[in-house]
This record gives sequence, structure tokens and C-alpha cells, in this order.
Amino acid sequence: MGILDFFRRPKPLRATFDIAQTTRENKNHWAATDNLSARAELSPGVRRVIRIRSRYEAANNSWYSGMIRTAVNHIIGRGPRLQVMTANPEFNQRLELAYDAWSKKIKLASKYRTVYGAEFRDGESFIMRAERPRNYPLSLDLKIFETEQIATPWTGAILQDAYVDDGVRFDANTNEIEYYVYDHHPGSNIPVSTLKGEWYSANEVLHLFRAERPGQTRGIPRVTPSLQTLPIMRRQELATLFSAESAANFAIYMKSNSAAVDPAAAPTDFAEMELARNMLTVIPEGWDLGQIEPKQPGPLYEMFQGQALMSFCRCTNMPYALAAGTAKNSNFSSYKGDIRNVWRPEVETEQNHFELTIAEPVFQWFLEAAVFVPGLLTGGPPIDQIRHEWNWPPLPDIDPADTVSTNAQRISTGQCSISQVYSENGMDWETEAASSAAAWGVEVTDYKKAVFDQTFGLTPQPVPPQPAQAKFPQVAPQ
Repeated sequence: MGILDFFRRPKPLRATFDIAQTTRENKNHWAATDNLSARAELSPGVRRVIRIRSRYEAANNSWYSGMIRTAVNHIIGRGPRLQVMTANPEFNQRLELAYDAWSKKIKLASKYRTVYGAEFRDGESFIMRAERPRNYPLSLDLKIFETEQIATPWTGAILQDAYVDDGVRFDANTNEIEYYVYDHHPGSNIPVSTLKGEWYSANEVLHLFRAERPGQTRGIPRVTPSLQTLPIMRRQELATLFSAESAANFAIYMKSNSAAVDPAAAPTDFAEMELARNMLTVIPEGWDLGQIEPKQPGPLYEMFQGQALMSFCRCTNMPYALAAGTAKNSNFSSYKGDIRNVWRPEVETEQNHFELTIAEPVFQWFLEAAVFVPGLLTGGPPIDQIRHEWNWPPLPDIDPADTVSTNAQRISTGQCSISQVYSENGMDWETEAASSAAAWGVEVTDYKKAVFDQTFGLTPQPVPPQPAQAKFPQVAPQ
């Protein structure tokens, strides 16, 4: 190949991306980007700043506070209901009643709401197994910690162990092994050391947070991407209020309407005088009365606040109508679509995460404590083989008639069972069927048969009488 052929060869294609270019226009925007790992990026100092600012806004901003309350009420609500599903119905009912009584005694649903609200606002929260002796023989209790109480011991260096991240020791696969728990909150104002604590096994401590990156071991507030929007909204609100107050503070002013009048020569320039109500007065010649025309709040105020709130709540997957606490600007169809396509998947995903991270381990703690209660686990399988599931409270039904029609069609066409429909509504079909049968004064089997006939449009068919057979005397064989 000659030298001319070398220059005639097509040059290799060098494709580029616009976003990969650093220009004079965008260099300031991307100046804060980094290539840190999840653990390095979420250092204790960074998490602390984000956390305390999130708490400040939650305590001083009604939008944020209301969003947290809405999320807690929809995702946790009254808490999940236990349904035991072993082959022994009597054991199932006994265990369910015992768990329900224990849950009410320690206010488990309230603790769950607190834990999830703290995780939403602070990024993470912790639960430790504890004891309440006065509840003997089932003395299990739960102790809730804020994230500051799980931290690296003050006697050691943060970077001395590659498998410790601010009080959490984990293995090479980032599975938690143990936690360092301070005896008291570091921010407490008590007359004892707040930096004294000890390591506890991961079997005794539960850690609720949402990992957004591989290798992430600590959490940050859910609204971190949009937290800076709230101060902007409040600044605009205060500026609008100040402008309106400034205009309203001037009840009336006087201005000259004649060139013959020299306002500067008046000895009472910018003088203030108190006005009496319902008075009649005479204006001096050459002067007029006027009022400052208020310009705020203008037509763009509500639009700006709504758009800012929409931006703020997007990272939580909460629809704007729920975040704002009103659907006045939404039609029924769009609101229904937002709930079903955006909020319901978020709620179900969060419930599943909470169930696996908190509800299941707490139930295992309950079973381990129930072993020492005489007769409670009699007739059941080993505690690690007790089949069960959790029924969560459903979201508020925005279209009950459509829901009933849809469920009836799903059941009658075999797409789901009636037990599944009841489970989706946080109830147990067997329990509700027994309760309804007792209310009607019939047997459970008769009630279930009536529901079956109503669902599938069947009616009992009477058994046709059989024709009578002639009786002939039997003849002994020859």
C-alpha cells in the first residue's frame, strides 16, 4: 500500500456526546460533580447538614410537614395485620390474637409510623429489641433511635476500618454485622456522657433506609434532590407579603396637582397624621388625595408556588394533589390516574420494603419471646416454619363503585380469588366470612355457598326424583 492509499483511507469515526463537553457556558453548572463512591459521598458531615436542614424545613414548612404525614398515613396507616396460614386453624387464631394484643399493648402501629416518618425526613431510623418486664410473660418491647445515636465511637478514627461506616460494621457484601449505639442521643442535654455506648449485633438492631446506590450503607432524606426548593417558596411568599403590607400601610397620601404649589417649601414634608373614621374634611387648594395601588399578590404568585411544590414533591412520587392537600385543580380522571399509576406503586413498594426490613424481623422477635409463654405455640410448626403474610390497610378508595365492579369481574372470570381481594383491602376472607355468617345467623358453609351462587350467577338446582324401581321377589338360583 502506497502513501497515497494511506491518506485515502476513511478516518475512524469519533462519536461524542454533547453532555460530555465542558464549555464556558456549562462549566460552572458541573463544577460540583465528583466521582466518589456512595459511602464517600454520603460522609457523616454531609449527611448531618442535609439531615438538620430537612428537619428544620419539616418543622417550619407546612407543605413538607403535611407531605410526611400523608406518606406515613398512606404507607403505614394502622400498620400491617398478621395472617397466620398453617394447617391448624385453632393455632392460627390463637397466634393472631396474641400478636394483636401484644401490638396494642406496646402501640406497635404508632412506633411504626414514627420509624417511617423519621426515615422519610432524616433518611434512616433504627429499632432495637428491648424488654418491658411489666408485660410479663410476653415482655418484648421496641426501642426507636434517631440516626445520630448510631455513629462511630469517639475513641476511634472514622477511616481506621474499611468495613465500618459511622457506627455500622458490615461485611464485604455490605451486609450489616453490628451497630455501635450510644447510650444517649449526642444532642441530649443530660448531665452524663452522651458519647458512651457499645456494639450490638445486627440481630438486635434493625436499620430502615433506602439505598439508591450500590454500596450505600447509610441513608439521606427522601427529598434531598428538591430540599432547596422550600426556602425559595418561603422567600417568594415573604416578599409578596412584604410588598402587600407596604402598600396597605399607606392608607392615603397627598400630592400636589398645581405648578403654583411648591411641595418642597412645605414645613411638614412627609408628615404623618392620624385619620378618624367617617370624618368629613376639606382638601387644601392644589392638593389631591391618593392611595398606593397594591400589586401583590399578583396572578403569578399562585402559579409559582404550585410549580415549585410540584417540583419539590416529584422526587417522592407523591402526586401534586396529595402534596397540596387538595385536588381543586385536577379533574377526576387525572387525579385517579395519578393515584393508580404513580402513588399506588410507590406505596406498595414502600410497604414491601418496610415489611421485609422491619415487620418480618419484629415478628421473629415476637415468636422468640412467645416460646416462653405457656401454651401459645402449642400445636404449631417450628417458629421458622410458620407460614404467614401481612395485610396492609388499603389506600382510600376514590371510586368505590368502579372498585366493586372490577373486583366482581376479576373473581367471576377467575383472574383472582376472593381471598386475594380481601387481602388487598387489609382483611382476611375466612375471618370476615365467619363474622358475616354469625351476623346473619347462618353457618359459614351456607354463607360461602350463597356468596358463590351470587358471584357466578348460579342457583341451587333441586335433585330430580329417581323413578321407583319395582320390587320382585328374589328367586334362589337352581
